[in-house]
Amino acid sequence: MLDAPRVRSPRALLLTCSAALALACGGADTRPADWSYIHAAIVAPSCATASCHSAFVAAGGLAFNDAAETRRLWVTRPYVTPGDPNSALMALLEGRERDRMPPDAPLPKPDIELIRRWIEEGAQP
Repeated sequence: MLDAPRVRSPRALLLTCSAALALACGGADTRPADWSYIHAAIVAPSCATASCHSAFVAAGGLAFNDAAETRRLWVTRPYVTPGDPNSALMALLEGRERDRMPPDAPLPKPDIELIRRWIEEGAQP
């Protein structure tokens, strides 16, 4: 049985495409490296989906619907070590040690780099 393709929200898709276009044209990614933005624009539409880490499925026992709870899980598991750009989460997003997350469609490089920047800057809530 095939899973339905993941559908990102129109807003998240527009933000990601805008960032990718700016970077492709030599511009810098001006999106904020803050948790509220990252959760709303990247994590919720890409990871907290019906087939992955939603409250209904909670793949691996992890649900990413709530921003504060998701950050707490990432830091206490620990997938994220504040200040360490080589945190376990980055290996998952880049597919370095295990299957890439999300498995159905990898995050665009600008989204991965924004998450890396958030971690480097201390992974603040």
